[in-house]
Amino acid sequence: MDAIAVKKTYSQIAANLHDRKILDAIDKIRLLISESGKEYFADMLEQQSVTYENILKHSFSAVKDPEREKVFFFLIRNLLEMADELQESILTEKDPGNIFSLKRQLERSRRVERREALAYLESLTYDTELADILQGIKMGGDDTIVSREDALVKVFNIIWLSDKYSESEMELLNAACESKKLPWHDKSLIVSALTLSLLRYFDTNKFSLLFRFVKAHEEFVWQRAMTGLFLGFLKYCDRFYLYPILKEQTLELLNFHNIEKNIEALLVQFTKTRETESVSKKWKEEILPRMMKLRPRIEEKLDLENIFKDEFGEDKNPDWETVFEDAPDFLDKLQEFTEMQMEGMDVFMSAFSQLKNFPFFQKISNWFVPFYYENQSIQPYLKGSDDGVDLSPLVQKLEQTHFMCNSDKYSFCINLGMIPEQQKNMMMNMASAEMDSVSEVEKGDELINEFAKIKSIYTQYFQDLYRFYKLHPWRNEFDDVFLMEPDVFENPFLENLLTDPKTTRNIAEFYFDKKFYPYALKIFISLLERDRSNIELFEKIAFCYENLGDFENALDYYKRADIIESGRLWIIKKLALSSKFLNRWEDALMYYREAEKQSPDDLKIQANIGQCLIHLENYEEALQYYFKVEVLAPENQKTRRPLAWCSFLIGKFDTARDYFERLLQNDPGNRFDLMNLGHVYWCMKQDDKALEYYNKSLSESKNLKDFENSFHEDRRHLIRSGISAFDIDLMMEYVKLNASRK
Repeated sequence: MDAIAVKKTYSQIAANLHDRKILDAIDKIRLLISESGKEYFADMLEQQSVTYENILKHSFSAVKDPEREKVFFFLIRNLLEMADELQESILTEKDPGNIFSLKRQLERSRRVERREALAYLESLTYDTELADILQGIKMGGDDTIVSREDALVKVFNIIWLSDKYSESEMELLNAACESKKLPWHDKSLIVSALTLSLLRYFDTNKFSLLFRFVKAHEEFVWQRAMTGLFLGFLKYCDRFYLYPILKEQTLELLNFHNIEKNIEALLVQFTKTRETESVSKKWKEEILPRMMKLRPRIEEKLDLENIFKDEFGEDKNPDWETVFEDAPDFLDKLQEFTEMQMEGMDVFMSAFSQLKNFPFFQKISNWFVPFYYENQSIQPYLKGSDDGVDLSPLVQKLEQTHFMCNSDKYSFCINLGMIPEQQKNMMMNMASAEMDSVSEVEKGDELINEFAKIKSIYTQYFQDLYRFYKLHPWRNEFDDVFLMEPDVFENPFLENLLTDPKTTRNIAEFYFDKKFYPYALKIFISLLERDRSNIELFEKIAFCYENLGDFENALDYYKRADIIESGRLWIIKKLALSSKFLNRWEDALMYYREAEKQSPDDLKIQANIGQCLIHLENYEEALQYYFKVEVLAPENQKTRRPLAWCSFLIGKFDTARDYFERLLQNDPGNRFDLMNLGHVYWCMKQDDKALEYYNKSLSESKNLKDFENSFHEDRRHLIRSGISAFDIDLMMEYVKLNASRK
């Protein structure tokens, strides 16, 4: 069994256990036990099997056990943890990746490495001579002095790569949390190591430590711990019900100052950091193509949907802009500023991605170390030789600003320290001026909004995490946290802490604005249960369904909104759009005619009426609507296609030929226009020209079958124009013959 098979088996075990298919899970655990070669697990599994048999027997006996559910959940916990341990044991032995190689290396020298790392942490936590510790530390039993940075790397790796913590380690880490001597940046690094460790291997003790760091409320540290909890519960939300201690600790956070604002900020920053393009990409690559397969081929042939292209999600109701008036704090000045930074994230990523190859970033811990001026790792880059430019003033300013994330600040400083002195001075002056202006904005925002600084810390930390998961050379060995789904109602940690409907609405609005429609939809539906008179909720639910390609539900909710306040143009057009995508062309036409009464000069409405009329085969009237569009928007060449088609179908062959030839001047390879022009020439008794254009159309088609399907779909139109069925069959054969000779 290779590493991939082990992970797959483990995933199946977890799914079986959560689905209460215990016997299936036990069978698969036996496979992992066999693979591990550790027979003592077989005895443990046998005990759990006996327990499960007893649960089953007592469940259907005369006397019901009131503790049955507790025992059952305890059984699932034990089996899950056994599977955790088995998977980790097998992968540690077999996985050739860098992380497991490092873990094996640590385990070979575990006793020494652990003793040295914990000795350093203990010294920092308890030693009274802090100044001496900051310079260096004795490691182990010898007199070797190592830098505190190197010692911290060992501490980080031990915390990160430990599966479960012993009592002595828990005691020491708790002491580190409470220590007044341990610097905030070291505590922050410990929290990051804890977070990575939790995401790598489940342990309730790791959750408890993060909760403790949050409650200690040390600035810059507790925000990282809160982020660690957030990510931990995103990953392990399916285990929440198995560990009552997790719920107890979560509910205690309800007493934490501004807890809901913090959860809101975490959700917002996490969502911003994720690639929102994937949502629109899913629409374009999955939903829309699936829907278009259900549309009549005439849509593809005439490209009717794109005469005036409506981007889904863009045609929002302008009245919705007022929704944030009740939440000025939600879109305050710093929020807008940080949003600009996040929108520019790709620019920062591209700018700094090449600067993550410095030796500094070869240590995983340095991707998470907060930026601070005293860090010995950057001191060699701050001062040039002799009378070179001193970067210290700039670095001190950089430490105070939230303009860049910590990781990029280190990249910037190291890179700046390596460039020639002349360029260094110029860049330093430019950067210093930029820092001053940014600092003024940040100071002003912190005066206006006391929560602004907390948000900026979350933003920076998520950016640090984003760079690590997207740029680190070992990134393919980590489960990317930014692929996890922040579904509020599927996550008990979030659900327990979000009790104010106003906060929930803010989150829904943010998801909606960022086009995370599945998440927004769930929240809007839950809010609707409390307020069924709110037309905006009906509209936004409908809009979410529309953008998820569920036009049946979209139509239903648009109709409900119309009942509350009928006759609104935006709603009428949405009713028409939904009907159109459900191929209910008579209904769509009815709605578009209603819209036309309110906005008679709207050319999109005119084109849509024409589209409906084509589907209803009322070609004469459709032609009149498209003529109107052509006169008022002559630059829109796409109007010529339905004009040509309608002209052909009502026997105006000269007009049709003229339009198709003009279309082909701009798009000579359009297979549908080539075929349609062939139809026109054939009906005009110019058989040679018809054959010429059919051959051209076939050469532009995907394959012969695709051409043949399109050709035969137009069969009835050709027959109605005087071409016999016999000749149609022969023409198709002739085209195939010509193709076979090429």
